[in-house]
Amino acid sequence: MTSALLNLFQRFYPSDIQRVVIAGLSYGGKTTLLYLLKTGDVVTTIPSLGFNVEVVEAPTSSSGSNGSKNHLKMEAWDVGTGCAGSSMIIRMLRFYMPSAKALIWVVDSADKERLTESVETLDGVLADVDCEPDTADRHIPVLILANKSDQSNSIPLDKVRLSFSRVLSGRISAIYATSLTTNPPTGLPEAFDWLSLAIDIAKNAKKGPRAQLPVIVTSQEKSTAAQSSSKLSPVASQRDPSVLAKRLGEWLQRTESDSPPEEFMQQFEEYRLPSWDHYTHIRLAYLILIAHGRQKGKDIIFEGLSNYISNNNTTQTNARTFHVTMTYFWLQVVHFGIRNVPENLAPPHATTVQGTSSSQLPYPSSADFFKFLLINPHLVDGSLWSDYYTKDTIMSPEAKGSMVLPDKKSLPSLVGRDAVSGFGVAKPV
Repeated sequence: MTSALLNLFQRFYPSDIQRVVIAGLSYGGKTTLLYLLKTGDVVTTIPSLGFNVEVVEAPTSSSGSNGSKNHLKMEAWDVGTGCAGSSMIIRMLRFYMPSAKALIWVVDSADKERLTESVETLDGVLADVDCEPDTADRHIPVLILANKSDQSNSIPLDKVRLSFSRVLSGRISAIYATSLTTNPPTGLPEAFDWLSLAIDIAKNAKKGPRAQLPVIVTSQEKSTAAQSSSKLSPVASQRDPSVLAKRLGEWLQRTESDSPPEEFMQQFEEYRLPSWDHYTHIRLAYLILIAHGRQKGKDIIFEGLSNYISNNNTTQTNARTFHVTMTYFWLQVVHFGIRNVPENLAPPHATTVQGTSSSQLPYPSSADFFKFLLINPHLVDGSLWSDYYTKDTIMSPEAKGSMVLPDKKSLPSLVGRDAVSGFGVAKPV
């Protein structure tokens, strides 16, 4: 399946700029790194949901013929897992690494408690990548940034290197200490000097024959599996990273065979969609919000879903009633995902989703929806609501009949993305 997805990826995301994946555990500084490279400034961020994608020019210490510093230009994909954990990183990266020239792994060197987890997670990622036919025979350089090295409680660099030594054995790799929030940031030019050279070396360096490595899971996954392998609840089993990774692959391939956007919307209006599942609901929200904007799109979605449930003559909807809070939740998450797509990858008219549109704009293409899903893989998780709501709250009569706010944590915020997109934009006076 990965080979087929790689073909789709290269078709829908053609780029002559080398693609690099930025990953690691939460709170390490991945998104801070991305936007420091993009804007030159430290941007206040929150744990990312989905991918942040930017074309950046990373600083190096080498100089060109004119005396100015050289830069490493790359399309950087920052992996955001929100609160999903390390197991999600392992399972999802298999779809993104085949098209990548390198992996930047960010480590919070001030967090001694999670160093082992970071090592085991990277081990799982690389083992998974080694099992894929598209990556098994080529070297993918691994640059580890031991971030927050300026803090008094940071782990010594030699200890970080020793901790990762087994995982990196036989690979093109290096570890550098960095500090992203100091003025100026430290460690990046030297690190990207190495990465630029490593990418060039990897182009001509092939791996020797090697056995297919098993997928290595983290100690946390092993413990969880041992305790509850036969007692997983329906929600827990559906949220298993391997299940979600498989579902993402199925969704991406489904964009190729599904009805074109205009036909799909006509089927919705005539109450005869070929299926009524989570994929269908996400695609409906995506198409309508892009074409009509947030305010008008919300009204169309609410009215359309209610009418479809009432008028569909099959057992497709199982006579479900319209759930106001659940619909608001998914509308907000899809809206967040649309705004999370960088302008250079979004449909030309996608900016209208921020407000209202006086007339309907063209629906985005199936290729646009493929890109949207690739940047927002968390949307395949039909139980994502459980990160924000307790079951008692969201299944209450009040939540079904009106909007109820989350009781576990706030819904995803657009503050970070909007702050970055505002850089360099003149403000009205």
